[in-house]
This record gives sequence, structure tokens and C-alpha cells, in this order.
Amino acid sequence: MNFRTTFLVAILALIAIFAAINWTAFLAPTSLSLIFTEFQAPLGVVMLGIVILLTAVFLLYILALQTSVLFENRRLTKQLESQRDLADQAERSRFTDLRGYLQSELEQLNRRQTEQQTLLATRLDQLQKDIHLRVQQTENAVAAQVGELDDRLQRSAAGGAIKPI
Repeated sequence: MNFRTTFLVAILALIAIFAAINWTAFLAPTSLSLIFTEFQAPLGVVMLGIVILLTAVFLLYILALQTSVLFENRRLTKQLESQRDLADQAERSRFTDLRGYLQSELEQLNRRQTEQQTLLATRLDQLQKDIHLRVQQTENAVAAQVGELDDRLQRSAAGGAIKPI
């Protein structure tokens, strides 16, 4: 129990003890006035009845207040759960969007890489053709020079002297 509940129970216990100790004084009849009429009754019993009535009223009030708080708590809990579900759905949606975005970016990257590989292969083929052409040209030039030197050697062997190149 919390402090307030313990305090209220202690006060009620003290009132009960006080009433038990002074029970004979509580039962002594007294003339009581209600402004428009007078009657004979024990003042202690009347006051004790009023305290019991007020205690019952306050307990009913507390019970009603606690019930309304519980219903409000339940309603707020349901709203919180629905908001949490909405947040989870939004998060899932963001993850789905992110997954789609990443997949499209990866596809674009793969496409670019494929295009670059194709360009590189085309460029490499062109360079190979250029190198092959230059090798053939160099081969032809060397063959022509070798043929020319061979021709000179044959002429000089036939004529006797070698001319400088």
C-alpha cells in the first residue's frame, strides 16, 4: 500500500477506536435542531453515521474515478498500439522503397559496367587491329629494306664493290 492509503486507514482506525472508547457518550441523547424541527438523538451516533456516509461516498467516488482512469488507459493503449502499427507499416514501406531504390541503382551500375566493358573491349579490339596493321607495315618495310640490301649485295657481288647506304 502507498502512504496515502495507509494514512487514511490509520485515520479510520483511530476514529473507530475513539468511538469504541467513548461509546457511552456517543449514545447519550441530545436535543438536535434541523432549523425547521427539533428531535432527540444521540449526537455521537449521528456524527459517526455522517462520517461513515461520507467515507462510503468518497469510496464510491474513488471507485468511479479509478474505473474511468482504467477505461481511459485502455483507450489510450489501443490508440498507442494503432499508432505503433502505423509506424511499423511506414517503416516497412520505407525499407521496401529503399530496397527498390538500391536494386535500381545496382541495375544502373551493372548496366554502366557492362557498357564500359563493351567500350573497353571495342577499344582493345581497335588497338589490336592498329598494332597488327603497324606490325604488318613494319614487316613490309623491313622486308623491303632486306630486299633492297639483298639486291645491292647481289649487284655489288656482280660489280665488285659495295656502295654505302
